[in-house]
Amino acid sequence: MSVAENIRNVRQNIDAALARSGRNKGSVKLVAVSKNVPENKILEAYASGQRAFGENRVQEWQQKSVLLPADCEWHIIGRLQTNKVKYLDARIAFIHSLDRLSLLEKFNEEGKKLSLIWKTLVQVNVAGDEAKAGLEIDEVKDFLITAKNYSYVKILGLMTIGVLAVSPQETRGYFRKLREIRDQLLREGICCHQSFFHLSMGMSQDYELAVEEGATIVRIGSTIFGDGIT
Repeated sequence: MSVAENIRNVRQNIDAALARSGRNKGSVKLVAVSKNVPENKILEAYASGQRAFGENRVQEWQQKSVLLPADCEWHIIGRLQTNKVKYLDARIAFIHSLDRLSLLEKFNEEGKKLSLIWKTLVQVNVAGDEAKAGLEIDEVKDFLITAKNYSYVKILGLMTIGVLAVSPQETRGYFRKLREIRDQLLREGICCHQSFFHLSMGMSQDYELAVEEGATIVRIGSTIFGDGIT
């Protein structure tokens, strides 16, 4: 199938998952993960109405962002080295992978230089997988309290990456846990209901489960662009 057909099918599946969970249509943002995807394929997605794209590597984003339409909404979804932050600018709509104090400090420093407040999500290692980046669950609360002192970073929710080779029930449990963490932070008044609401979770293999468990952003690559893309 074409990229446009793939996007249409993904959106239909998202709408069905929203209906199953009693959520409103349109309450999930689809980020098309375009890492390793050539510009012509991204333009196919753009032509079908897709505007939000996710990149892992800053250098790849730099190369693509000058070649693609200016109204593309760029998301950085991969783990960031602090020395790459200086190459980002206001074209970045969201940083999904804020996962340590040194990165928070660097974003604040660069944001001050640019008079720019970064919109970010805190990456949480819900599964406790040593191979994955992200804060451990018991670190999230203190990190968010600390982050209030950094004026040029706005944290709007949480992100997690599912675990491969586990059952759908286990995957659902990880996504539910991230939602529970967010909701607990809201109940405790650590974060504000009006701003701290996003849950970025779910990729090609598990996005419908993520939507059923409360995802507000899903990050989908191979299902849209074909095999070899995550």
